[in-house]
Amino acid sequence: MIAQRFAGSLLPVVLLLGASGCATGATDLDDGGGANAGGGGEGAGTTSVTSCTEGTLCDGACVDLETDPQNCGSCGRTCVIPNGTAGCASGECSLTDCAQGFADCDGEAETGCELEDACQAGGACATACGSTGGLVCTDPCAPTCAVPAEACNAIDDDCDGACDQGPIANCRIGVHRASNGTNGHLFTTDLAEAQAWGTVEAENFFYLYKDAAADLRPFFRCPKAGTGNFFLTDSTDFPSVGTVGFIAPQPANGGAPTCGAVPLYRLYLAPNNWHFYTISAAERDNAVVNLGWTDEGIAGYVWTSP
Repeated sequence: MIAQRFAGSLLPVVLLLGASGCATGATDLDDGGGANAGGGGEGAGTTSVTSCTEGTLCDGACVDLETDPQNCGSCGRTCVIPNGTAGCASGECSLTDCAQGFADCDGEAETGCELEDACQAGGACATACGSTGGLVCTDPCAPTCAVPAEACNAIDDDCDGACDQGPIANCRIGVHRASNGTNGHLFTTDLAEAQAWGTVEAENFFYLYKDAAADLRPFFRCPKAGTGNFFLTDSTDFPSVGTVGFIAPQPANGGAPTCGAVPLYRLYLAPNNWHFYTISAAERDNAVVNLGWTDEGIAGYVWTSP
């Protein structure tokens, strides 16, 4: 008995061989004497093949030892295929086809159809990038996992190395940048608010997620008393008047930012008690070197496209 491993279960596999041997002669039922004389004795009316013009004489029948699964290679050598239909090719046992629900994955007749096919098309499976895909059972010996369509969840669903690209409707929202000489800069997703603030320096200056997903954090809008300006932070230590959107945190252990996000730099101008945010390292450096701003580091990670 040969044990063969397969997905879902383990079936014992047996190749049964009948007794070898080929009848080389036959009994003459009418020998001219005794009870058989005149055809009246026991055995009268029966016949037996005594020779073959084609094939081989086996147990009173002419067979083809090259193709007969009941006499494969020699008389009485019977082929049995586990979970399948036996055949005989060139005098060796072979597999003709498999029973429903089984498959031959190793190509060996003696193990038969060793795989019990448990693949359910469309069933949940893990893709190469860790998302949840759907099983494809075209080849039961090697089912595949089809990747899903990209969704707004801050992960790479379709395993193409990017996430939430498309763009996907209502996924990321643009943050507009406006300024005036009295209150400094305003960063808001409301274009009308930006226009009312003063000069709109950039529409969709950067993007945030509209809703929570994966490791994203709320980006709170905290009013600064006496200035009309706002302090933006993912910290809950400050009183806020809502969120601008959801921002990605500092990557852990030197990893890559979530979904290709870029740093959002925070700067502070002490004489005016203003805060300013930019995704441009060059603009940050110029503000520090030439305009008196203080670099307060990275507020979080944002996106440059919807």
